[in-house]
Amino acid sequence: MSKVKGIGLIVEDNSDFDAFKILIQRIIEKDNLKFRKAISNGCGKLRRKASSYATNLFQKGCNMIILVHDLDRNDFDELKSELVRIFSDCPAKHSFICIPIEEIEAWFLSDPEGIKNTFNLPKFPKIKGMPETIASPKEKIEHLVRLYSNKSKIYLNTKHNSKLSENVSLDLVKSKCNSFKKLNDFILEHKY
Repeated sequence: MSKVKGIGLIVEDNSDFDAFKILIQRIIEKDNLKFRKAISNGCGKLRRKASSYATNLFQKGCNMIILVHDLDRNDFDELKSELVRIFSDCPAKHSFICIPIEEIEAWFLSDPEGIKNTFNLPKFPKIKGMPETIASPKEKIEHLVRLYSNKSKIYLNTKHNSKLSENVSLDLVKSKCNSFKKLNDFILEHKY
């Protein structure tokens, strides 16, 4: 098996890139890997340009390429099928399609302590249900931060997702979010 020299991330925005880079570094337990990014600024453009993004990242030395597309309100099977089709010519030896359900913020809802620590809240936020079944997880975090900080703090995904990625318990996310577990297993299987 060839060693991973560089990881290319095809994502919607810079905050997704930062969050995924941190999570992957934590999974691999290395912080010296080379990461490159392709930012689409929206899921429509991400789908249209995924193939050219992958080729470009491969030419820049990435032999592992991960495409990240939030499920949002899409049908999982239809979205996965479309992404597999448009990503089928990815030139990297190791490629993976990651579909956070409903979005990456659901992963952070796996760990109330991680949220508490990120925002220095006085107590753990109460989160009911499995994270991947919570509608609008981004808005849910925003609500929890406001509520548990007595309206003194505001959650901004573009500002706080990287910090949440540093603080979230990977074990809790693995046990509660199948979309993260699949990413985790892929990374560990191909890290050397």
